Amino acid sequence: MADSAARLHLRRELEAHLTRLGYSCAMKRSALYVPEIVRVSPVRGRMVYGETVLRRDLRSRRCHERLRFFSERRTRRRSSIVFFIGVAQADEPALEALLEQLDIRSHSRGGHVYVVPIAAPQRNQRRGTARAKAG
Repeated sequence: MADSAARLHLRRELEAHLTRLGYSCAMKRSALYVPEIVRVSPVRGRMVYGETVLRRDLRSRRCHERLRFFSERRTRRRSSIVFFIGVAQADEPALEALLEQLDIRSHSRGGHVYVVPIAAPQRNQRRGTARAKAG
């Protein structure tokens, strides 16, 4: 699967996950780093960030900087902003190890950083169509 298709799948699934959690209002941000997804809960007013990480991103310095930046973001009242990271299920252990290595998640830190493992898309098997069977 091409990187852009994989990233698009991860993004759609992460957005669906955030919507199921109640973060349904999308927002646009303008800053040095802009998260892929910014959502707000209309009931509680809490903001969440979302990023997708591919296997090749795990070695990227730019990805490391983005993960650090968004995990350290705070609201005006100095509370943590919940941060969701969408990743393919196969890459989840590598991402967990990276988060510990970058000191984003440890036993005492990173309670607001959530890894969301996303299954690979189902491959549709081609079957005979009704027209092919009728004709």
